[in-house]
Amino acid sequence: MAAEDGRGPGLGWFFFGWSGRIGRAPYALGWLFWLMLLSAALARIMIVPNDDPSFLFWAFVFFGTAIASTVSTIMMTVKRLHDMDLPAALVICLFIPAISFIALIAFMVWPGTKGPNDHGTLQNGPRDPPAGRG
Repeated sequence: MAAEDGRGPGLGWFFFGWSGRIGRAPYALGWLFWLMLLSAALARIMIVPNDDPSFLFWAFVFFGTAIASTVSTIMMTVKRLHDMDLPAALVICLFIPAISFIALIAFMVWPGTKGPNDHGTLQNGPRDPPAGRG
């Protein structure tokens, strides 16, 4: 749903919403965002000695970020598949080791549907509300 002040969908929808569509560039940038956060947390874990009290904190930060990024990338991939007018069940391709990297690259370079499709009229936005609502 669009924000009440007319600014459009927010980051909450982008990272954790499942309805609507997103294009190739936002999808790739979303992946890069999560990779950056995971890399920063992992680098911090590697720098801090194991017996340091902050090691446990950074380990929790890393695992929390890993869980959030997994959920978010699933949701972004569902919206990317919506944009390509493909079934959302294809998100499972990201979890099959033999094809996950190829699937990720395909999701980043395969063009989306031009114009409206079953998942919305515009790219990079949530699904349109049903007629008569909103």
